[in-house]
Amino acid sequence: MDSQADVRSIDSLKDFRVALALFSDDALSALGAVDSEVRRTLQWLQHDRREYWQQQIKRRREAVASAQAEVFRRKLAKTGDHTPAMSEQKEHLRRAEVSLQEAEAKEKLVRKWEPALQQAALEYHATTRRINSIASGDVPRAMALLERLVEALESYLEVYVPTGSISRPPLDAIAADFLSNEPAIESPETISDPDVPQTETRESR
Repeated sequence: MDSQADVRSIDSLKDFRVALALFSDDALSALGAVDSEVRRTLQWLQHDRREYWQQQIKRRREAVASAQAEVFRRKLAKTGDHTPAMSEQKEHLRRAEVSLQEAEAKEKLVRKWEPALQQAALEYHATTRRINSIASGDVPRAMALLERLVEALESYLEVYVPTGSISRPPLDAIAADFLSNEPAIESPETISDPDVPQTETRESR
C-alpha cells in the first residue's frame, strides 16, 4: 500500500460533512412543514368545521321552522271558497329541510373523522420520531466528529512534511487511530426507542 497520504480524501470528508448538514436541514425542514400541516388540519377539523356546521344546523333549523310557519299561515287563510296558493311556500320548506339534512350529515362526518385523523397523526409522529432524532442529534454529532477528524488529518499533513527521506504513516492509519479513541456513535439498531418494549436480558433477570 502506498505510504503517502492522499490529501484529496480530506476534501471528501469535508464534502461529506457538508452533505450531512444539508441532509439534516432538509429533513428537519420537511418534518417541520408536515407537522405544521398536520396541526393546521387538526385545528381546521376539530374547531373550524365543527363550529361551522353546528352553527349551520342551528340557522337551518330556524329556516325550516320559519318555512313551516309560513305554510301553516297559508293553510289558515283557506276558506270555503278560497284556497291560497302555497306552492312557493312548500318549495321553500322543502329546500330548507334538504339544507338542514345536509348540515346534519356534514356535522356527523366531522365527528366521524376527528378520532380517525387524531390516530393517523399519532401514527405519523411515531414513524418519524427516529428520523427526527437522527437529523437533530446523530447527524450533528457525526459532523462534529468529522470536523475533529479533518483537523487531525490536516495537522498531520503540517507535521509530516513530504520529503524524499521521510516517510509518513498512511492516512487511513491516522484516521483509524483517531476514530479508535472517539466514543462510538450509536447506530439506529443499538439505540433503544422508549416507546418500544425492551427484551429482558439475562443479567437483568
